[in-house]
Amino acid sequence: MNEKVSPKMSLLEKLSYGAGNMGICLMTTVVTVFAMYFYTDVVGISVIQAGSIIAIGGIVDAVSDALMGVIVDRTKSKWGKCRPYFLFCALPLAISTFLVFHVPEASPAVKYIWCLVTYQIYTLAYTAVLIPQNVLITAITNDEADRLSTNMFGSLGTNFGQLIPNALALTLISFFGKGSEYRGFNWTIVIFGFIGMFLILMDGFNTRERMNMGKAAEVKISAKDTLRSMANLPWIICTVSMLLVIAQIVIKSSTTVYYATNVLNNPGMASTLLSITNIVGIPVTLVIPLIAQKIGNRNLVWCGCILGILGNAGMLVFKNSSFMLITCTVILSVGTAFINGIIYVMCAQSIDYGEWKMGIRVQGFLMAFIGFAVKIANSFVATVSSSILDAGGYVGGAETQTASAISAIETCYVWIPIIAFAIIFIINAFFKLDQQYPAIKAELDRRHSEAEAQ
Repeated sequence: MNEKVSPKMSLLEKLSYGAGNMGICLMTTVVTVFAMYFYTDVVGISVIQAGSIIAIGGIVDAVSDALMGVIVDRTKSKWGKCRPYFLFCALPLAISTFLVFHVPEASPAVKYIWCLVTYQIYTLAYTAVLIPQNVLITAITNDEADRLSTNMFGSLGTNFGQLIPNALALTLISFFGKGSEYRGFNWTIVIFGFIGMFLILMDGFNTRERMNMGKAAEVKISAKDTLRSMANLPWIICTVSMLLVIAQIVIKSSTTVYYATNVLNNPGMASTLLSITNIVGIPVTLVIPLIAQKIGNRNLVWCGCILGILGNAGMLVFKNSSFMLITCTVILSVGTAFINGIIYVMCAQSIDYGEWKMGIRVQGFLMAFIGFAVKIANSFVATVSSSILDAGGYVGGAETQTASAISAIETCYVWIPIIAFAIIFIINAFFKLDQQYPAIKAELDRRHSEAEAQ
């Protein structure tokens, strides 16, 4: 990639990066939030079968994440290492997402096989777009101001991409379904898929990869270099933190419908609870760059963990008060937004740290391995949550649930997220890059200038 590119990013480029995040989330949020419910209560397969589909999908996706990272590191094209996958995989992602919610009328065994296969196809298409998008934040720039603002637009895109399905999906399903949830899901995913595909293409056409230009694009990364790059403590901390924060989001979002329907006895509350995280995340995201510059990235993560624990704990105490429940969800959402809004900047810093320490920039694999770890965790979480629900005696579609089933839902919705936030808090005590990064960046800039001059 030899085109001349300004070292400073334009507003269009930052908006396009955010559009990519939004496009991906428009499709994947529907799957994350509603796939299990669709399988159990609409298609009619058992909760254990639904859990196994998502669990197997997580394993397949995790393995493909790691492979995709290696592919990105070794990609050479006129568009760079990441952007080709936005341009050529946006349509397959939209089609595969539709197939997840398009199950033919057949025997239970055939339905299960169809759901299993289409879900795996979806996970592969998702990986082919998501991993390059995650890598792009490390490749688009190393200017700290641009990186923070680009990450802000990315977080905004993620929040809007999650908010819109969370807020509107149930309404659209009801409107288009006209009494048939199945038909409603079909038409709703067509809408989100088309818009999401357009936004991902916008990302591919308008962004650039400054860290993958010139001499950097010519560096060959061996298998030994890839393995050696994992000896990176800041990256390990970011990986585990990302794993846990996403895992708690997934288990909470995937059990929200169950929680609202069976614990709160208010199914309509589901859309409210699902939407709050993203509604709150939007204004919080706008101020994260300012807060991070004042208190540091690690301290921002700590604040997020404290708020996350307090918000979840409050749900146990105030579950009979809608006002207090919403207040606790807002507190939790601010905490989650703090972590989500800065973690990718910390990941990018850890990639720079690895290049500074080892002399070679491995970005695709390291960012993909984070996705690998997250998918393995989500697979484990899906298995655990479905097992907890099954052990508690949850019966899909039943008008009333037993006390043990209610307790199982609360365990998934509240207690597992509390544990995740506590672990994130502890491990980030060892993240020290806030103090070290200015010197690391100055040294890397010097090395890059000397390499281009040769």
